[in-house]
Order: sequence, then C-alpha cells, then structure tokens
Amino acid sequence: MILKYDSYIVDDFEGWDGDAVYELDNGTKWRLAHYKYEYHYIYRPKAKIWQSGTKYFLEVEGMDEKVEVLMD
Repeated sequence: MILKYDSYIVDDFEGWDGDAVYELDNGTKWRLAHYKYEYHYIYRPKAKIWQSGTKYFLEVEGMDEKVEVLMD
C-alpha cells in the first residue's frame, strides 16, 4: 500500500457509520465503500489514506482496522 494522505479528521469522529462522510484537514472527503458500523469517539484523530491499486483505505488513530473508502 502507498500512503496518499496523512492528515486529521475535521471535528468529531464517532467511528464507522455506513452513511457518514469523513472530511480531512486537507479538504478531501471520504465515505465508506461498504456498510460498517463501529462506535468509537475521538476528537480530531490522525487519519491516513492508503492506496492499493485502484482502491483507497482510511486508517484512523484508535481504530483497529483500515476500511475501504471512496472519494466523496
């Protein structure tokens, strides 16, 4: 995987929620490629976007796994 963006989530992060849009400090917005729900509150956590082929994955500080995302 190649690191594409190293940033922070804008405002509150409340975990993975199927219809949420995650905005990063760099202005990009991402949504989950597949439904997932897992609650975990963090204020402005560090976030990284990884690229593997044509797919992108969001890694958020404090969460156990990277999730596939689509640019919104």
